[in-house]
Amino acid sequence: MSAPVLLVIAHGSRDPRHAATVHALVREAGSLRPGLRVETAFLDFNLPSVPGVLDRLAAEGVRDVVALPLLLTRAFHAKADIPAVLRQAPAGLRIRQAEVLGPSPLLVAAVQRRLFEAGLTPADAGSTGV
Repeated sequence: MSAPVLLVIAHGSRDPRHAATVHALVREAGSLRPGLRVETAFLDFNLPSVPGVLDRLAAEGVRDVVALPLLLTRAFHAKADIPAVLRQAPAGLRIRQAEVLGPSPLLVAAVQRRLFEAGLTPADAGSTGV
């Protein structure tokens, strides 16, 4: 039995730096686990798309996939968008969705600090959507 393919799923962006950063991050993470096949896919704006990668993996005969959302919170994309696209995967693929990477208390504190530095007041903190 072969090891599952790790499919890192990012949101995507119109800013081309986003996809370049995601690909670099995934390459670096993959280099830490020689022998583990790591693929990248995007929900929106960038290629390859999640359905496209899943179709290719199925055509290659891959059986097991671990889908890792490259997201920092368990918000709408992790709870709705990613499960929906994974449910549409070709028959024969066994897909497990991993938990999101955050939220990290360190990241939340850093974002909050930067928002306050930019002029956000504590009274406005609950209305930022962050």
